[in-house]
Amino acid sequence: MSGQQTAPYGKWVSDITPEFLVQSVYPHPLNLLLPVYHIERRAADNGRYVPTRQLILTARTGVQEYGGAAAIAYREVIYFSNFADNRVYKIIQGQAAEPVSPDNPDYRYADFAVHPTQPHLLVSILEDHTVDTPQTVITTLCVINTTRQAVFPLVGGADFYSSPVFNPSGTKIAWQEWYHPDMPWEGSLIYVADVITQPDTILIMNKKKVAGQMLKISVSYPCFANDTTLVFTSDVSGFQNPFVYDTVTGVARPVLPSPSNQDFGSPAWTLGDYPYAILDNGNAAAFVALVDGKTVLYTTGLTQSSPVILQDFPFTVAGHLRLLHSSSFVFTAGRSDAPGGVMRCDFNSGIVDPQYTVLKASGSFTGYEGYIPLPRPITLREDKNPLYVIYYAPKNPNYSGPTDPNEKPPCIVNVHGGPTSMEPQVLNLFKIYFTSRGYSWLDVNYGGSSGYGREYIGRLASNWGLVDVQDCYDAPRLLASESDPPIDGSRVAIRGGSAGGYTTLASLCLESAPGTKYFKAATSLYGISDLLSLARDTHKFELKYMIKLLGGSVDDIPRVYKERSPLFYAKNITVPLLVLQGAEDRVVPPEQAEKIVSEIQQNGGQDRVEYKKYPGEGHGWRLEATIKDAVEREREWYEKKLL
Repeated sequence: MSGQQTAPYGKWVSDITPEFLVQSVYPHPLNLLLPVYHIERRAADNGRYVPTRQLILTARTGVQEYGGAAAIAYREVIYFSNFADNRVYKIIQGQAAEPVSPDNPDYRYADFAVHPTQPHLLVSILEDHTVDTPQTVITTLCVINTTRQAVFPLVGGADFYSSPVFNPSGTKIAWQEWYHPDMPWEGSLIYVADVITQPDTILIMNKKKVAGQMLKISVSYPCFANDTTLVFTSDVSGFQNPFVYDTVTGVARPVLPSPSNQDFGSPAWTLGDYPYAILDNGNAAAFVALVDGKTVLYTTGLTQSSPVILQDFPFTVAGHLRLLHSSSFVFTAGRSDAPGGVMRCDFNSGIVDPQYTVLKASGSFTGYEGYIPLPRPITLREDKNPLYVIYYAPKNPNYSGPTDPNEKPPCIVNVHGGPTSMEPQVLNLFKIYFTSRGYSWLDVNYGGSSGYGREYIGRLASNWGLVDVQDCYDAPRLLASESDPPIDGSRVAIRGGSAGGYTTLASLCLESAPGTKYFKAATSLYGISDLLSLARDTHKFELKYMIKLLGGSVDDIPRVYKERSPLFYAKNITVPLLVLQGAEDRVVPPEQAEKIVSEIQQNGGQDRVEYKKYPGEGHGWRLEATIKDAVEREREWYEKKLL
């Protein structure tokens, strides 16, 4: 291209500015029929989540801290949880919002189901923080009587509940539940029960287990296709696959003709992220599944002999599928080459030939297409322990390359959180902020990541702080040993948030880490430094998560918790470290950051650690000022310490 310049990698001037980063919104469709509503998270509006029909209050929930499923639309009514006071509100088009739950800030609500014949009765998760410690929070399913602003108990006894759903006639209800030490993707149960409606509340009877097993089999996302057919997913085969359950015979069977080595659904870190939508009046369904780290779309009938059809699908990530009409659904999606958003899919008769419409884009990239680096998925170590990474090359339409033709680009290794999660192949402005300045970017889906089956997730069992650290060390070194794609193995930074921040810190200092001085710079965003204190102080949802990740409870194996805690090896950190933290983080409390920063400083590291705490922020950034400051601070850190 004529007029292109050259400059050293990392020094390119880019039009992808911090201001450009915050122009995007992050929409999520509500549980609904017609019309289509969605919730947007707007960084420029103090990070608020707002229903698009009325820009008031904040449609967000603190259930399980990560939230999700904060609203539901039923006919022309939206019910939603307001984050500021934790009450449930009702909005009718053209009217002011009014509360429909009791005025009790200790109660948190999410994941609503409206009774089909008694729509003033909602079933909801109720998280009771009256005694507000991780050990004493009580989670149940409740009934909200929206005319009386009253709450009645429905189901209790388990540690967690989600996904309450009625059949079309309202005569049955199903839900998911699970117990410590399981996370919902490790071991969970689905139940179904008969429903008895009363003027003020709902009662259940004849409760029956549908599927699942504590500690061993995960079942998720129940939804009725008709009055007697319940759809759900199960990883009994080793991968999350769809099943149907007949409430008359009490028999469950797989939807697919044979087990698929693809995950139909992701770990439920947030509520309401359904991987399928029921179509054709309950006779068929559209399912999304993960193949090689990207989403594909299948359609199939829900009868025994129906074929499974792979449909055209231009999106790399999709979720939150919701029925719109008998032959259409809405969903959230991302692409690797364009912004995502809320999409609509319409099928022709026979549930074929999908057509896609953008209902709400997450942003505009018009005029900036030349900055988009396409993801390059690579499988390293193609043996019994494969390692999956995604490489993004430096790309800027104004630069043909570096001034020195022999220069290779510095590399930023990105470690996703979770740890039971994955980094998707989707357009990400934060990544483009760096690749457009001449950095290469490497996402590592280390052993323990989701999307590759239960066995790959299981690689991290008892091995957190070992397998993830080794994989994040191996990935850039293996890539640097090859000529394609090129990275400069002597200029590699590592960064990550939450559990990714833990792996970042562990890579710099643990005695078991393979190369504590390999990385030349690092950034920990709300990362974990002290597993001993986290086991006591984190929120209820993840309170027992580490029992499987580390091989036992903190009381049983305190030595392992200490040996895997970066805090106790902070003296080994010689790599320049930037630490960013939210002041109101309840998942990874600020003391996790402050203690390790203090240890580094007390061991003579004042010049190699920088700490910034952001007021008003929790576990992740929502505010415009924070997003802009954090990305600028990280860029400046790499310019000083890596280039």
